[in-house]
Amino acid sequence: MKPGRHILINILRAEQDEKVLLRVEADARRLGRQRTEIYFQAVNVTGHWADGKQAGGYPYSASQNGAEVPEWVVFSEVELKIVRGHTHSGLSYLNVFVKYLGRAGFPVGGFLGEDDHEYVTTRPDGCAKRTELFESLHSHGLGGSPLSVASFAAASFV
Repeated sequence: MKPGRHILINILRAEQDEKVLLRVEADARRLGRQRTEIYFQAVNVTGHWADGKQAGGYPYSASQNGAEVPEWVVFSEVELKIVRGHTHSGLSYLNVFVKYLGRAGFPVGGFLGEDDHEYVTTRPDGCAKRTELFESLHSHGLGGSPLSVASFAAASFV
């Protein structure tokens, strides 16, 4: 629900950069017409485990063109796969898939780990989800006279 840079995974939890084994950070941006249409546009996988496999880690961008087939990348016991997707209207985004996070053997931070993630899942003020229903029924009442009935309901979800 919140655009910005977010740490999805941080192993060792709450450690300084030089001790981080694996960090997955994503840039979330509001792109659609709705306030809740927020998509990952960049994902950066860093830390000792990532640098050990590829110098500089693994940067991903939704705007990159390429026909590469996404594959699972293994970091110790944790597996990651970053997949490019697009909406029906043509907006590009990234999906992050994670397996075996519980097998990391270390405390896991980030909002896919043990850190508090309420701030990113809370709707911004003035951004309540609202649903409206309307039904109209035209029929004939007793004696054949026209009868018109309408129903309306609205709800806000907080």
